Amino acid sequence: MKLFFAANLVAFAVWAISIVNIDLAVKKIPNAKVLLGGKLLLLALGMLAVNSLLGWHGTVTDYLNWNFYRLWLPHLGLSVMAGLLLWYSEVWPAGDAKFFILVSAWLPLINPFINNLDGYLFLSLLVNIFISASLFVVGNFLASGIFSSATPADFFREVGADIKAVMVSLAEGGVKNRAAAAAYLANLTLLFLLQQIVNLESRGFLSRFFLSTDLLYFILFFLWDKVGRLFKSNKWSYFTGAFYAVYFIAGYFFFYEHMAGLMATALVNVFKFSLLLFFGRTMLGFMMEKKDIVYLSAAELEPGIILSNKAAGILKNNPAFEGAFDDCFKDGLDEEQVKKLKEWLEKLKADVPKIEAVRGRPFALWIFAGACITLLFDRNLSALLK
Repeated sequence: MKLFFAANLVAFAVWAISIVNIDLAVKKIPNAKVLLGGKLLLLALGMLAVNSLLGWHGTVTDYLNWNFYRLWLPHLGLSVMAGLLLWYSEVWPAGDAKFFILVSAWLPLINPFINNLDGYLFLSLLVNIFISASLFVVGNFLASGIFSSATPADFFREVGADIKAVMVSLAEGGVKNRAAAAAYLANLTLLFLLQQIVNLESRGFLSRFFLSTDLLYFILFFLWDKVGRLFKSNKWSYFTGAFYAVYFIAGYFFFYEHMAGLMATALVNVFKFSLLLFFGRTMLGFMMEKKDIVYLSAAELEPGIILSNKAAGILKNNPAFEGAFDDCFKDGLDEEQVKKLKEWLEKLKADVPKIEAVRGRPFALWIFAGACITLLFDRNLSALLK
């Protein structure tokens, strides 16, 4: 079996490195390469399955039993779900999402005894991908900033000003924003509270999906721009108010200590998630985009251009576009969006109105790096960094 796994490792490495090289060169992953990876994956899986069949009939003694495939199939399903979620949440373009799905599916074929195969292996891989990418981004941001500034003190003064500007932009809106902050606190507390109630009180099939707070963090973190809007509806506000009223009244009379413990844990999780949302999305996104910002006129716009997070947010909130930019995927603008944006820019009263965009950022390298870390250490970096 060692020869099977070694051959799988070589095939995976050659294929993945070729994709990384292409992505670094043209900032795009060709579908032909993704298709090749899928074919190699099926070939490797088929060879292992044939060997398992031979073992089941007693022809060979070294083989994987059928329990491995029973674990691999749900892992593949969760990896597909995660890849689609990362694409839909406008974190990755479709090419990166497909590359991640295949990389995640390859890992158990290289090491069938890999940790977390019966749990959330895809989540461990994602942690390794994003932590390694984040460490590089922060390190590169600090190093380039310090060396390009007159003194380190000037650089950190500029960074402090940038953080202050982000904080001010988040706090703008007076009473309206304070109400939004209160709603955010109530809504997130309710979500984590429901997760804990289901986890502690339920048994069987449903509790598997609500067992991990990390999984809830993952879903909320990447889908926040999408699901955050749902929390602003009147129906959700009525549900939140009614739930708290019933839960607190019943808890006060029948299970006060139990309720207090669950609320305390939920509030701690809200605090942790808020920090993750601010530093992981807002500040890290700001650092990643700062060096890649470009300003384009209407004449320079073309399909495939990627808007900055700031520009995408402005266009999404502009009623003039009638929701045309609600989905601003990292694959870039489509022809219809480019047409609407050009028409809008041409109507603006400015000499040469421009829109903020970013150069494409190759991410295949970090997906491959996350896979290497997962295979080498058989755990995620968050556990190693503790």
